[in-house]
Amino acid sequence: MKKQSSLLPVGFYDLLFDEAEKNHKNINNAIDAFLKAGYRLIKTPLVEFEDSFIEEKSKNYFQTIDVISGENLVFRNDITPQISRLLASRLQEEKLPLKLCYVGDVLCAKSEDLYKDRQQTQVGVEIIGCDEEKSDFEVIGILLEILKKLSGKKQENNLMIEFSLPNFLEVFLSELKVKNKEELRAAIVQKNISAVRDLAEENAEIISKIMLSNQDLKNLTKEISSKIKSQKIADEIKKAQKISDFLAKNFAEVRVCFDLFGDNNSSYHNRITFDVFCSDFSYPVARGGRYKIASKGKEIDAIGATLYMNRLRKIG
Repeated sequence: MKKQSSLLPVGFYDLLFDEAEKNHKNINNAIDAFLKAGYRLIKTPLVEFEDSFIEEKSKNYFQTIDVISGENLVFRNDITPQISRLLASRLQEEKLPLKLCYVGDVLCAKSEDLYKDRQQTQVGVEIIGCDEEKSDFEVIGILLEILKKLSGKKQENNLMIEFSLPNFLEVFLSELKVKNKEELRAAIVQKNISAVRDLAEENAEIISKIMLSNQDLKNLTKEISSKIKSQKIADEIKKAQKISDFLAKNFAEVRVCFDLFGDNNSSYHNRITFDVFCSDFSYPVARGGRYKIASKGKEIDAIGATLYMNRLRKIG
């Protein structure tokens, strides 16, 4: 008789006792907060036809074949594509804006994290069909309130939120009169300051400052506007300024950084995207931003955020 192995595949895990109970409480506390704020809970299946994930660029999901239909199936690595499917089917008659929350495990074929978790639990919130800034503030606000509670008293004052503007890099480059824009774009994305100095000429200094994560948005904005006269760039920065003002007024204890260029790798996000960090933990415990989602044959605006319960377990 073959001996049963006690090992699990890399990135999969058992949760026992205190750790399992902490995870359970965190999930329930987050969902309860969303429900009390008027969000409606949805539960979507772990497995979908691959067509629902056709826009997934990384293809970072497990695949199999459905023995009934013969079609390709994927084990979801994100829940947002499933919301798009629901909007095109069972939710298509719902009045917008639609406020949703969700909880579920996702499976990733690969993980670049130190902990290599490939089974991850996501708890998230979405406002679909509203392009007003107040919905940005609502999602960011409820996310930070929940994280303050879940991170515990020792960590509640150690939260940091970092914003970037996914459209800013292209707007910025379109306004600059420089040669070799493609090379400059690559250098900025790679955060290669020495290459930027070679390529950007008189704009190298201000670009280098923007590339760094900045906590002093006010002074950075002054420097940008003094060196580069552009209404389009000013309009982009205004988005960051409004967020900064909202957080200063409502969450003064939360540190705020702006990496305006970001990593240009936020997949489907546009206008704004953000990561929330806790203490010295290297990976974001939450992430979110604005995006477009398909509904009734057209794209509509949405804002969402996801809490990574696996990472929250490791804090405190």
